[in-house]
Amino acid sequence: MGATDLPGAALGPYGEAQVRFAVAAWPMRAAEELRSALIFRALSRAARDCDMPPPWPARFASAMRDEVRHARLCVTVGTRLRAPPPRYDPIPVRARLDALPDSLTRTAALLLIEVAMGETISMYLFRACRRATVEPLTRAALGVVVGDEVRHQRLGWTGFTVLWPMLGARLQAAMQCEAARGLAACEQQNARPAMRWLQERRPFHPDYAALGVLHPEARVEAFYSAVERLVLPRLTRVGIDGPLAWKNRYRGAPR
Repeated sequence: MGATDLPGAALGPYGEAQVRFAVAAWPMRAAEELRSALIFRALSRAARDCDMPPPWPARFASAMRDEVRHARLCVTVGTRLRAPPPRYDPIPVRARLDALPDSLTRTAALLLIEVAMGETISMYLFRACRRATVEPLTRAALGVVVGDEVRHQRLGWTGFTVLWPMLGARLQAAMQCEAARGLAACEQQNARPAMRWLQERRPFHPDYAALGVLHPEARVEAFYSAVERLVLPRLTRVGIDGPLAWKNRYRGAPR
């Protein structure tokens, strides 16, 4: 579904304050999808440089184009809903890449954290959000993103399985630590803000969910379900101790 295929917005049933709150999510989504595109671009280049066999670099480049399309879709939806324009900040991506100087380490870390783990969690969150959404424009756009996230997380896990034998014992051990750090970062980004909302007993208007904002309780549940049901078992299957990485996420894996 392209931008021209999206249904029209139907905001009549919702209050002005609720609409204003909900539409503010679209610029943030656009910025996050562009960040994902930059990650996939860097991953494609690093995979080529470390001689990861075809067709993997091309597959990562294709996923980059998906993420660019998502960013444009989010901008389109935000524009239709009169959201402010997105603000893109490339500094976090640059810092992440600067910490991964050689191509093999960069490929392994990005593929594991941002793609396999990150896209799995993103898939769960977007899917839960879409299920609760009623407004047709928002629901259709979220559905487009969910469909691609399913493919992207699968790409991450299968790609990392192919890469694993190329890493060697030292880098395989480093990925255990990387997984622990990645789980902590994912929790801080995806679950902690929702938990603070609940701890502060802030009200959540039902219209927010109908307009595409995931209820904090549902967000927390979706995050931990993704980790428990998919991320940790899949880490273990590819050669990383998933439960140990989760246990050590705030103290680092043992050296």
